[in-house]
Amino acid sequence: YASYLVWNDLGGCSSKAIVPLGLYGAQLLLNWAWPPLFFGARNLNMALVDILCLDGLAVGTLCSWYRINGLAALLLLPYLGWLAMATCLTIRIWRDNPRQKPGKSD
Repeated sequence: YASYLVWNDLGGCSSKAIVPLGLYGAQLLLNWAWPPLFFGARNLNMALVDILCLDGLAVGTLCSWYRINGLAALLLLPYLGWLAMATCLTIRIWRDNPRQKPGKSD
């Protein structure tokens, strides 16, 4: 609904919508990429990089949307809360599971 509000306020797919909706699309792509990196490939390094970039894009999306439609920006706050929790969990799991160095055994 929030993306619709922004899209509607900007008159659809206009040149004014490129940055605000582009940020939104980019963060959606990173959001969709995180589960296969984390759970599928079990690549904690890439999952961490992904979610940190996702956080930046989500905050950028909120800031961009706030200038267009305050309600749309406020509707992103629960999502940012979820991302904060997911980021903290990812960091904790990344820290607690260091890669074993080659040639070193337990």
